[in-house]
Amino acid sequence: MSLTAEEIARREWEAMSDPDQVKVKVRVSERYGLLLPDDNGEREEEAVFKILTFGDNHVLEKATRYTVESEETRGRTNAYDPNEFRRLLLKKNLLFWTLSVPIEREEGWMTPECYERIGTIPAPLLEAFLDGFEHQTAITEEEERILHRQASILFSESSRGVSDACEAVSLFCTLGNYWEKFGLDKDKLRDFPQKEYLLLKMMIGKESEAIKSKHKSSQPTTRIAGPGGRTRPSRGKRIPM
Repeated sequence: MSLTAEEIARREWEAMSDPDQVKVKVRVSERYGLLLPDDNGEREEEAVFKILTFGDNHVLEKATRYTVESEETRGRTNAYDPNEFRRLLLKKNLLFWTLSVPIEREEGWMTPECYERIGTIPAPLLEAFLDGFEHQTAITEEEERILHRQASILFSESSRGVSDACEAVSLFCTLGNYWEKFGLDKDKLRDFPQKEYLLLKMMIGKESEAIKSKHKSSQPTTRIAGPGGRTRPSRGKRIPM
């Protein structure tokens, strides 16, 4: 199902207003006395997770890592227990939800008593919430394909930039430029006046054009004959008059 422009805008504004949270909505129906995921369900339940940071992921991977023998490397290699990873992810990152079982947390983790009560929630519904959370925090195959294609264009010698840049290229260029020149990080840039942002963006573009033009004019154009009649570019540099 495609989203309308308003739905997309609302989701983006929600993310901006709560940048440290991820909201997951699952449609449900009651069947056999159980609340289960249902794409055509009459009602909707919501869970709010703490955003998965690099630090979170590093700790969870370290906690669920074990070593196995690998035929490919002919030695031992690391593997991860996906079920334990998701169990810890639920305990660490689930903040609250609209279900009848309240979420209780202490020192950044779900309490053991709360986790025990969560055991009464049907597993398919828990899985649906976790699937939705992971979907919003993972890089899809399509995103990766577009990233590779646009990165090849961006970093080519004859690059003139990338039109309709994907999120990765946009973040790389925008945050890199504005941090390097003005010390503006992602949070500060989010609240920057749009007109001033556009004016500075134009100036960064003009500066980039000037640097490329200057670099191009400094390249040798004279070719020198070498052994066998072959020619090569002169290593001499043009001196401005």
